[in-house]
Formats: sequence, structure tokens, C-alpha cells
Amino acid sequence: MRITETMMQTSYLSNLNSVKEKMAILQKQIVTGKKIEKPSDSPVGTSRLIRISDQLGQTQSYLNNIDNSLSFLDETTFALQTIQTEALTVLGKLTDLENPLNQTDLNLYADTIDNSLKLIMDVANSQTDGKYIFGGTDFAENPYGYSNDNLSIDFKTDVSGEISVKTSSTTLQKINVTGTELFGTIVSMSGSLDELAVNGTITNASTSVYDSFGNQFTLETSYEKTADNTFQFTYDIKDSNGDSVFTTPPASQEIIFDQTTGRIVSVNGTSSTTISVSAPDSNINFTMNFDALKESETPAGIVTSANQQTDIFNLLKGISDNLRNGILPTPEQKDAVEAFNSHVLSTLSNVGNVTNQLTSLQSMLNQQMLDLQQSEQNVNGVDVEKAIIDLQNQDYMLQLSNQLASMILPMSLMDYL
Repeated sequence: MRITETMMQTSYLSNLNSVKEKMAILQKQIVTGKKIEKPSDSPVGTSRLIRISDQLGQTQSYLNNIDNSLSFLDETTFALQTIQTEALTVLGKLTDLENPLNQTDLNLYADTIDNSLKLIMDVANSQTDGKYIFGGTDFAENPYGYSNDNLSIDFKTDVSGEISVKTSSTTLQKINVTGTELFGTIVSMSGSLDELAVNGTITNASTSVYDSFGNQFTLETSYEKTADNTFQFTYDIKDSNGDSVFTTPPASQEIIFDQTTGRIVSVNGTSSTTISVSAPDSNINFTMNFDALKESETPAGIVTSANQQTDIFNLLKGISDNLRNGILPTPEQKDAVEAFNSHVLSTLSNVGNVTNQLTSLQSMLNQQMLDLQQSEQNVNGVDVEKAIIDLQNQDYMLQLSNQLASMILPMSLMDYL
């Protein structure tokens, strides 16, 4: 086959264009630092980059959640430490009052306790990033304040809401201490009900509960089996005379258990395992929690227990009011303050555990971000030094091609002048 000048010209021009295209690509890669500018540059690489980008976005979102959560937890820790310091101050004053020599000016001690109460309330109503630290999920107003008659301190909003953040595709982490947990009373129901009992079987349990001023009442509970895995729950609160504090008996609640696990499926048709109990005329307000209650073939009976007797606000107000009336604090009141102090310390420990868990997860996600960024760099990153050398080589090829062109391309009219 004879190679004509036209064929040589065509081959030369094709190679020349190829060199120029490679140079243009290398120049763009050096400027942008990226190998892939559009999907057609590398369909496989583009697909990998999309997956890596999605993972980077999700990981960054989890890291942002953790950063915000750690900030919120730091504020929570500081608030709890402040409250615990004031609880210790009150305990110190109550201990001082046990000495008759310190009982000459009770108003002075009342002032000190009022100051601690005010500071605790201020901290309880504190905010961070627009959220009340101990206000649950209701951010409309201060969660704690005096009643209209100034005789007691009330929960002004629903402080039971839990704030949770997503830390992985399958994990939600609760980051707040609810007001109910810290300042309220939670009566926990634990133990088990008889799965094999016949319909109509009744299981009773009772425990002591207290009003805002520390007065004792009796919480009576009853569980009647009405169907397989189903019980009707009723309760009443009675004073020391055995009289109910309710004008109308509270409505019964239907509790349904899972046949396989024995755990509660629903309480009164909802997935919530808590019931809020309120008797305003008797200054009684607490929450019943059924998380630890189950159904089994070998029932162990029902055990009820409270995290604390009464809220610290009205406890301190009651102590202060009594001091101004010349009445010394009772041992039970001092015990209640000590119990609250222990409760705050336990809560601080729980917050510390959550903080440590999130800090460890933060470190892991940061490492994951670095790994993903390295993978992204491996797919789309440019070795600039190598690209510059390749560009120089292509430029040399271009210059060599131009020199060869004078020998390959046909002579022009200039060659005959």
C-alpha cells in the first residue's frame, strides 16, 4: 500500500490535535486540581465521587449534630454544677440550724435559702441557643415560676419533652435533661404481671407520694387483666384519712403487652409509657413511668419507687416560710434536700457519660471524614508535579511536531519565490 502525502498530512494533523487536547486537559487539571470536570471524563470515577460525596455529607451532618450537642451538654453540666452548689449551701445552713446557738436569727437563714432558691430557679429557666436547658421541648416561656397567689412554684410548661439528635443512620441520642427528670417526681412501675392469669385477676400495689410542700399521700394502683396481654390500670391518691384527693376518679388506662417480648406495646392507645398525674387542689403533680413493667409467666409482683419525694422549689420555699414563722426545718426536709443533691450528682454523672460517648463518636467521625476525603483525593485529585512534567513533555511533542511539519506538508508558493 502506497502512503501518500495526503495520508501523512491527515495523520500529522490528528496527532497534533491529540497533543493539544492532552495539553488543554493537563492545563485545566493543574488550575482546578481535579481530574474529573464532567461525568464523561470518567463515568466510573464520577459514580464513586457521588457515593463519597453522599457519605461526606452525612458524616458532616452527624458531626454538626454532635458539635451542637456537646455545646448544649456543656451548658447543661455548668447549670447542674451551679444547682448542686446551691443545694450544698442549703444543706450547710440546715446543718448549722441544728445547733441551738444558731437559732437566734431565723430570718437570716431564710434569706440565705431564698437566695439559693432564686438562683436555682434562674438556672432552671436558663437558655442556650434559644432552648431552655431544662424546659423539655416547649420554648414558649419560662418553664418555672410562681403561682398566681405566690404560694407555690409551678411548672409553667410541659417540661417532659426529650431532645434527641441523629448521630448515625440508625442512632438517636437524647441530649437533654428534662425538667421532669431533674425537678419533678417520677414514680416508676417495675416488676411483672402474670401472663397466665385468668381474666378478672387483679394485682394491687401502693407507694407514698408527696405534695409540693412535702405532705405525704398514698398512691394506690390496680391492674386488672381483661384479655390476653391486656390489663386495665386504675389509680387513686388518698390522704392520711384515707380520702381520695380526686373529686372524680381518674379514668382507667388500658395497657397492652407484646406477646413475644413481654414489653409494653401501648398505654391507653399510645406508644408513650408515661402518665402525667395532677391534683391541683392538693398541690400534687408527678409522672408515672411504666418502662420497667413487663408481662411474664413467672410474675415477680409490682414494685413502685420514686426518684424524689417533691420538687426542690417548693421544698425550699416551705423551709424558708417556716423559718420566717419561727419553725425549724424538720429532719425529713433536710433528708429531702440531701436526696435532691444526690439526684443532681447522679444526673451530672449521666450527662458526663453522654458527653464522653459523643466525644468518642466525634473522634471516630472525624477520622472517617479524613478517610473519605483521602478517597475523594485518590479518585479526583491531581498530582500537580506529575501533571506539570506531563505538560512539558506534551509541549516538547508539540514543538517536535511543528518541526516535522515543515518536512511533511506540501510546499507553498513561498517556496517558488
